[in-house]
Amino acid sequence: MTLKNSKLPRANRDGITAPRGFTLIELLVVISIIALLIALLLPALAQAKARAEAVACESNESEIGLAMQEYLQTWKGFYPGNEVVNGPGIANNFCAWVPRLMTMMGSGSGKLFYCPARSSDMEYQGYLWPTGKVPPAGYAKGTVELGFGYTKGQQLLYLGGQWAAQTDSMGRQIALPAFSYGYNDWGTLGAFPVAGELPYGEGLGGDIDAVNNPLASFPQVPQSAVQNPTQMIAITDRIDDATHGDPNYAFIYNSDPTRSSLALPDTSVPGVVQWAEWPSSIHEGDSNVLFADGHAAPYSQKDLTQINPNQGGSRMNMMWNNDHAIHAPNTGFY
Repeated sequence: MTLKNSKLPRANRDGITAPRGFTLIELLVVISIIALLIALLLPALAQAKARAEAVACESNESEIGLAMQEYLQTWKGFYPGNEVVNGPGIANNFCAWVPRLMTMMGSGSGKLFYCPARSSDMEYQGYLWPTGKVPPAGYAKGTVELGFGYTKGQQLLYLGGQWAAQTDSMGRQIALPAFSYGYNDWGTLGAFPVAGELPYGEGLGGDIDAVNNPLASFPQVPQSAVQNPTQMIAITDRIDDATHGDPNYAFIYNSDPTRSSLALPDTSVPGVVQWAEWPSSIHEGDSNVLFADGHAAPYSQKDLTQINPNQGGSRMNMMWNNDHAIHAPNTGFY
């Protein structure tokens, strides 16, 4: 009896049954299933990675918050202030809040000022002095005794003046070194106290210790001035476009919700304009925020920068200000 259309394996000349191979259609089906599984898994893996980075960043800010609480206890209830003005003009400015808090944190604490969601050029590092420049007099020898947090031989976080243009092996201009977080120096005022305001403004302290420029020196903010520390923004993730978009941009250790200094479009969101000192949107639209009482939590960049009381921004306006009151936001440039 002859079987027609038999699907039995074919025997070779020695009577041994040859294994049946996959057909092209079967291979294509298997490949399609694998590709589909990968397509389904990749977004979930990316989301899990982004969430892990956000949690690590929030943990960094919590550690910085502990250092800030210790700093307040050590320095008689005063916040560190943002930067030292060692003379008139931006060429004499350098950062104060980071080294001051680092004195409370111990060796290796620089890594806590880097958000893992950032590119490697946002890692904290000691800044080099520009070619042909020298440190301001007195600060190169160590400034712990002056209260600015720097130790002998430590490079200052100095951003003033023009940096000599540098290029990589491909001829592309290298941006200034940066780090991931910014300090709420002026609150919603944008910059500097105005008539009728407290002498240190509405943030946690801007320019301190001006030399030969007393009109640009402001007292450090006392802890007693912060009326609602659980709702007072101290530090946020910092936008990086100020660094990537303008290699000579100076104010990269600030956090400011106003329209300040420069308008630079976000390199990761084409067409969306973000201002140079805004909190970032690095964590899927959110920025981690450290509050004055030491706790950290995520907030959307959209909410953090909506400080216009006429557009529903009254609560956020108050959260940037140490008196927990509404102040007209700066709408211009400086």
